[in-house]
Amino acid sequence: MAGLDNVPQKQAVEIETVKLEESIVENVKKLNNDISTLIQRFGEIYLRKNEIEEERKNLDEIQQRFDDEFKARNLELREFLDTLDEKYPAGRVNLQDGTITYQPGALSRKQMQAQSENQQFNQVSSPSSMKVVKE
Repeated sequence: MAGLDNVPQKQAVEIETVKLEESIVENVKKLNNDISTLIQRFGEIYLRKNEIEEERKNLDEIQQRFDDEFKARNLELREFLDTLDEKYPAGRVNLQDGTITYQPGALSRKQMQAQSENQQFNQVSSPSSMKVVKE
């Protein structure tokens, strides 16, 4: 009888089909439709986020170009004003009437800066009469 234990047995599975109540079917349909709508909205959000990220990258590039242009124009303006300062020291430009008010014989900004640097250098390099004492 031990040999009968190894013989495959057939099992019967019974399946029935019943009609569901209309309210149950409608509820499942509604939930399924809601899930489909949410999946569609997730997809739309994903695509929109990608579009926004791409636009942000483009704006970053434009901002960098404008920043570089601003720095270049600012440097150009400072250099131009420095040349004006050489000719018209301590000058004030009036853009409304196209005039400049300045101090003839005054030092230009470059000259004042050089003079200041020389004074600082002389103070550092010359010995001071003050001594530091450690007690």
